[in-house]
Amino acid sequence: MDEFREGQYIVYGNGDRFEIGRIKSLHADGAFVAYHEGETGAKTPYDCMHPIVNEYAIKETSLGGEYFK
Repeated sequence: MDEFREGQYIVYGNGDRFEIGRIKSLHADGAFVAYHEGETGAKTPYDCMHPIVNEYAIKETSLGGEYFK
């Protein structure tokens, strides 16, 4: 959990599917992550989340809708 923070971009790995998301909130058993333009977050276990090291290159996104504005 210490390697993650609110607002951080992550890659969610679920089998052979991968999705980009943005962390809305952190909790002991996982994080709520926005994977679409809506403001709803999906509870995601930390062991399925991978930080995006070069997230500084993401200048603009609609992930999380108005939540991050």
